[in-house]
Amino acid sequence: MTSKVVCILALLAGLACQPGSAQMDSWMSDRELATYLTRNGVAVSAERASLWFDSGVLEPEEMDAFAKLVNRGIIDIETYLGVSRSGGRRIRYFISNRVEISHSTWRSIFLPIEKVQNRTAPYLHETVHQVAPCNDCPMWFSEGLASYVQSYVSQHAGGYDGAIFARRGNRGIDQDARRWLASDRGQVVLPFVGVPGEPPDINYDRSNVAAPFYVMAQSLVKFIVDRAKLDKLRPVFEAKDFEAELKSATGKSSAEWKTNWLAKLNK
Repeated sequence: MTSKVVCILALLAGLACQPGSAQMDSWMSDRELATYLTRNGVAVSAERASLWFDSGVLEPEEMDAFAKLVNRGIIDIETYLGVSRSGGRRIRYFISNRVEISHSTWRSIFLPIEKVQNRTAPYLHETVHQVAPCNDCPMWFSEGLASYVQSYVSQHAGGYDGAIFARRGNRGIDQDARRWLASDRGQVVLPFVGVPGEPPDINYDRSNVAAPFYVMAQSLVKFIVDRAKLDKLRPVFEAKDFEAELKSATGKSSAEWKTNWLAKLNK
């Protein structure tokens, strides 16, 4: 995960993000915390996941329950997406009050322990990034897909939706997107949805930039999945040329999908 994405996740958690933070600094912090928790935390194992918790915060039954929830989520996500992680390694989850920002690295997921306690942790969203990394996808697709799958799985298979900006998951995402499109803030962000890159200040402006971007990205991904069907999108997850693969798999480019999506929302 890049420092840019970490900053966005900080904003999603309502935290400040300082410009200029280095990817290596974030990675070293994650490594140090992982080392600390593996030595001093409480370890809980599941078939598909290994979890470490701060000691003395959650009751044993709470940790076991979350481990089962995570394990079920991994299986449900893989089943829905029709993908599986190479090697079958367990996903590692580190849950601590030292985590200020929920985020996923190339090997592990880090969650604030208070979000696990109050059932607002975006564990499904972050797990999607592990199961289907989509490393060469533009941000709107990668984050929109993770949010879409989080909502879909929690609604149809179980678990809970840890979304922050969407009011009613996929069921209400189009209504949320219309609300943003009718606002000046949404119109400013709209040109950056469906294209590579991200809008300026998304790292620092949670309410005005990140919120409309994430909501509209999820709505656009839902529109594509509903019409192209997930089977056709699976090759896109691992594509080295996202735009070429999307066009080949679905018959439409990102720009064409965006035009049709907007026409549907504006009806």
